Amino acid sequence: MASLRDAEALEALYGTRGFRNAVARRRNPDGFFGAPNSGVLPTACGRKIDARRSSNAVDTCMSALALVVSPPPATRAVLPRNLAAIPRKDVVPPVPVLADKKTPPAMMEEDPYEPKGFTTGNFLLKPALELTTGFDSNPQRVPGGAGSPVIVIAPVLLVRSQFDRHQLNADLRVSYVDATRLPQINRPTVDAKVNGRYDLTDTMAINGEGHFALDGDDPGTARFTNRFQKIPLVTTTGGSAGFAKKFDNVEVSLKGTADAVRFQDVTLTDGQRLTNQDRNFNQFGAQGRVTYALTPEISPFVDVAIDRRIHNQQVDIEGFRRDSTGTAVETGVTFALADKLTGDVAIGYLVRQYQDMMLRPVSGFIADANLVWQFSKETTIQFGAKSQVAEIAEAGISGVLRRDGTVQIDHQFQPWLIGTLTAGYGQDQFVGSTRVDDRYFMDIGLLYKVSRLLQLKANLRREATQSNVQENNLTATVVQVGARIQY
Repeated sequence: MASLRDAEALEALYGTRGFRNAVARRRNPDGFFGAPNSGVLPTACGRKIDARRSSNAVDTCMSALALVVSPPPATRAVLPRNLAAIPRKDVVPPVPVLADKKTPPAMMEEDPYEPKGFTTGNFLLKPALELTTGFDSNPQRVPGGAGSPVIVIAPVLLVRSQFDRHQLNADLRVSYVDATRLPQINRPTVDAKVNGRYDLTDTMAINGEGHFALDGDDPGTARFTNRFQKIPLVTTTGGSAGFAKKFDNVEVSLKGTADAVRFQDVTLTDGQRLTNQDRNFNQFGAQGRVTYALTPEISPFVDVAIDRRIHNQQVDIEGFRRDSTGTAVETGVTFALADKLTGDVAIGYLVRQYQDMMLRPVSGFIADANLVWQFSKETTIQFGAKSQVAEIAEAGISGVLRRDGTVQIDHQFQPWLIGTLTAGYGQDQFVGSTRVDDRYFMDIGLLYKVSRLLQLKANLRREATQSNVQENNLTATVVQVGARIQY
């Protein structure tokens, strides 16, 4: 549901190529910069730039909820000015039920640059170490922010089950972000996720996920902007459980979710200790989806979700009761047109109502999409859209209605050389005020696959926020190079 959709809100306007969001939740597990989080809608199943796929990465699309669990709740503080992530291209989420498994094409050519990993029992493990360095002109993403060289060190581990039935997968990414000229924002990050599917029959499965995320708070948070000694950390812990059942051409999926968001207190430059405990909250939700297979390639669906956010303190330090209930209804279509178009697109409406009568409800039309178009054998075009309501801790503002869209073009010049062009636009509406922020970014990157064991990458990225409140305008330019050592 849109009000739950922060998941991929962590990809940020900095996305997989910006330093600040180094935990980079939604990334290519066998490519650069870790594994992404799943969104509430099923992601596009993804296409490689050529037909070569590893045996554990067969193209499949989920027609229902299944393993696509709710992400941690979005908070503006944790996820500032971000754009929706485009789903990774070559990881296969667990399918809803056994009957939906696709058979790999015969005589599939092996990608000579894909890491093989190693097998332990019924699990395939793919470890990697990512090293990235460069310069970010505004790593804090605040108006007038200072620039700094930035170094990121990140070990990564991917685990994929090799069962004939059932699935159990895990993604783990731990990193340390070092902005050498701004040590107050140096921080560790963690993005850990375990999910699985148990096949009760060929047409029924139960599924679940557990996840944990650690990252820095937003340096632009109003209560401590430019006044903190060390950036406070934020943790999100949660999970979901549900089932999917297939009835001929109809599939029904249901799930329940629970998440807890915790903010560290802040030590200010004058030594004062500032509490953040009023921002802590738990979120509980439920979601259902009904999908109808109109044809083998086209499946319309209806999705309904509801959640409840309960703060640890009934009244925040500004005197507002921020507990709220969110509801979203969407209708859309999932595409599985062979090597042409895969993924899903949906439109709908959301409403988030707050306990405090002084906080206006947040409502509006929403759109969510994850589409992959195989334009040619060498070129893939991906479209992403996301809508969500983000928490905010500013007096009189209920929440932030965020709408984001991205387009990414990947072109394979050679099997070992891939170029990427990504552009995005997003808008933040601060409900309860007249403020509206428009966010833009453009990123150009080049990936050089030296061997199965080594990849090199370079990126140039430009970001800008233009607000009708001029003092919130900002820009950032990021230049970075990196290496990924993998097995």
